[in-house]
Amino acid sequence: MFALRDECSRMAALSQYHDELEQEFGKQIFANADQHRNVENSDSIRLRMEEAELKLQYRKWMAKDTRDEEALYQVFRKLIEVRCELAGSLGYPGYIELGYQIQNRRDLGISEVAEFRRQIQKSVTPVLTEIKAKGIGFCDVPATAANADELMQTITTMYQNLSDETADYIGEMRRKELYDLGTRTNKRGNLFTCCMLPVVKLPFIIGNYTGKGMEAGYAVHEFGHGFAFYTAARKQPLYEFHRSSPAVNEIHSKTMEHFMYPYLDRFVGEHKKDYIRNHHLQQLENLLYRCAIDEFEHLMYDTKLSRVQLCELWADISARYLPWNRIPLKEIHQGTCWPRQTHIVESPFYYIQYDIAQISTYEFYLRMKDNYEQAWSDYMRLCSEGGSKSYPELLKTAHLSDPFTGNTVENICRPVIDELLSIL
Repeated sequence: MFALRDECSRMAALSQYHDELEQEFGKQIFANADQHRNVENSDSIRLRMEEAELKLQYRKWMAKDTRDEEALYQVFRKLIEVRCELAGSLGYPGYIELGYQIQNRRDLGISEVAEFRRQIQKSVTPVLTEIKAKGIGFCDVPATAANADELMQTITTMYQNLSDETADYIGEMRRKELYDLGTRTNKRGNLFTCCMLPVVKLPFIIGNYTGKGMEAGYAVHEFGHGFAFYTAARKQPLYEFHRSSPAVNEIHSKTMEHFMYPYLDRFVGEHKKDYIRNHHLQQLENLLYRCAIDEFEHLMYDTKLSRVQLCELWADISARYLPWNRIPLKEIHQGTCWPRQTHIVESPFYYIQYDIAQISTYEFYLRMKDNYEQAWSDYMRLCSEGGSKSYPELLKTAHLSDPFTGNTVENICRPVIDELLSIL
């Protein structure tokens, strides 16, 4: 299906009716087609296949109870080499530039992302360092739902009350049983995800609910992804526009976590304050961790780095963003502490997009507290547009600030940090 879709996009781009198609569907359809052409050619097929095989090997080694560090590293090293060769075969100066293209990051450059990381570190690291120094960490939050069926009922109540659109959505999901949130033998653990079903224009939500309060938020997050897809698929005429870039898709799901706040008494009962405390703490710490991973990704494609040098690199970066999480020297010298974050292997340069989305999510959250109706209206408009516009255009559609201009990061993070400090 995807090959056929790409072929149709190429035919549309070369069509004598190019201008008419652009007038009907907008410029984004051709921008997407150009992006596909820029990341593939006939010479790259072999290297793509080799990359896929290495990813598979990496997953197998990571799944073992006892890991062979040397074997794991050799797969990781070979993956770096193959990706660098792939970039060269496509005419890119290095894999970073190709990685940005693959992630459809036409509106952001390497320097803008570096400045974004710097602002996150400046705004968040000192605050969390002080919190950690006081010994403050995450607390246990029990859930009111004893099992997956009860959790689904609570999610249903929330979505029925949010709006007419979310009520229709959750009704469809319930009638067609497009979810699987329970735990059982041989089901993959520690997983919450959303799969899109393009033909029926509905998602399928997968989860592993074990009765913990924070897991309820993970489920709501995935139902948020599904709602955005459901909404765009009914507004946008092209399948390509039913989803947007990750930096926008994650706004949909992360913002739904905050629309959940008025319903927290249903999810966690009297532990609402603890849930919000955990949620803020977790999101702020994730901002820093993802920035550290992203900076590591921008440096790891130096093929001259040895295993120990890669570990030294990660230890240095981690110490700057997360100074309370010191890596033992023994692990550095043994070459065993380079990060195992799966995004590095599966989808390079993707991870930072969670952070980019988080800034817009915080802005939505602050707007909810000031004008809830306006926040919901802007959120619905963003979901409805899907991927029909560029990232900057979608931000304007939802009246969101550009995270890459001025002091946007600090201005948006500060009120959230202040709220966290007030409830510790």
